[in-house]
Amino acid sequence: MTLRPGALLPQRISSQIAALVVASLLAIHVVLTIGFLLRQDDGRERDDGPSLVALVRLAETRDPARRADLIAEAARAFPRMQMRLAPAGAEPAGDADDPRLEGLRRHLPPGTTAALVAPGGPERPERVAVRLSDGAVLSASVMPPPGRPIDPVIVSILVLAILITVLGWWAARALTRPLRAFVSAAEAFRPDGEIMLLPERGPEEIRSAARALNHMRARVKAMLEERSRMFAAVGHDLRTPITRLRLRSEFIEDEGLRAQALADLDQMRAMVESLLMFMRDGRSARAPVMVDLTASLTTVCDQFADLGHDVSYAGPDHVAVRGHPDELHRAVTNLVDNAVRYGGCARVRLAATVAGVVIDIEDDGPGIPERDRTAMLRPFVRGETARSMDGTTGFGLGLSIAQVVVTAHGGTLALLDGVPRGLLVRIVLPSVATPVPVTPKI
Repeated sequence: MTLRPGALLPQRISSQIAALVVASLLAIHVVLTIGFLLRQDDGRERDDGPSLVALVRLAETRDPARRADLIAEAARAFPRMQMRLAPAGAEPAGDADDPRLEGLRRHLPPGTTAALVAPGGPERPERVAVRLSDGAVLSASVMPPPGRPIDPVIVSILVLAILITVLGWWAARALTRPLRAFVSAAEAFRPDGEIMLLPERGPEEIRSAARALNHMRARVKAMLEERSRMFAAVGHDLRTPITRLRLRSEFIEDEGLRAQALADLDQMRAMVESLLMFMRDGRSARAPVMVDLTASLTTVCDQFADLGHDVSYAGPDHVAVRGHPDELHRAVTNLVDNAVRYGGCARVRLAATVAGVVIDIEDDGPGIPERDRTAMLRPFVRGETARSMDGTTGFGLGLSIAQVVVTAHGGTLALLDGVPRGLLVRIVLPSVATPVPVTPKI
């Protein structure tokens, strides 16, 4: 029987957090216990300095006549120190100013002095002579305190800090990895693209949420596909009667009435085509290709200039992006049409920058108030100058279609103030714009 990774971990986030807290407390206790044990004297580490200081203090309180018996008893108790007591008047031979005895001198009682008779080494004791207050000299072999590079408590704290850091890092990644995958999959969700199921792994709460959102995404996609099929069917059904009405209108004898009828039918057909274009979210079922934006923009400008409109182009001779030429052409055409319709002219500029490819379309019209710009990007919303349906205004889909086309190509569309007046529509496309491929809905 093979256990999957993580099968032994608690299945709920609350249980995992509790397990992490318990593991951290256990780690703290283990490390501190090890540090405490390492700090204890195991018998091999000797420091004879305190013993000598205690003996000197005791000798200072004893009667000099009985001091020899005290030293003899101490010598039997600590044979390695080789204690000897010299009578008063004996001069200790050694260096009374040696810095190695500085710690010992600080603890000796007043009136006593210490001198280093013979220096020691790592395994060899130092021979120290201490002159008592009455002149007697006590000499002993003193093992210096063993040196430690780092105190065990410091080592324990460092090990504990490293252990807690590693444990916290691992726990943070283990607990948040499902959430990061969850967020990435949710942000990548596109209703009109291929459904990428959220990963149903991790704690039980994350799995339940992922399962519910996967079901919701499937329902949203089904609803949008049904809506698209409905509009496609309506559009297809409307094309046939519009075509029949157009053929019948050709037989109207009154020339003025015939022209009005044909204009109304053309407007109806344009409305249907615009609606279907918007319902496709500006995307194409065909594979993206390299698009020469310079050629596309100059073509649009020439088409409007041939109709007598004031349209100009400024930009490099060649700038290419990856995308769908027909959709990009339609988006720019809509924006230039709005500019000449409501602004009297259109100045089209193209530039390749570090941020991407920038297309600016500017006019000299009244512009759009900043408070209304977000609403103007919604479908079927028209400005104050385009409220009528007299054939000279649009249907409120031009900006919406342009925005969905630009978004499908990974770009952004912004409505800005022109200088000194008018409206500036700025499109920023990635240097290599790769639109999202979708399955045809019609």
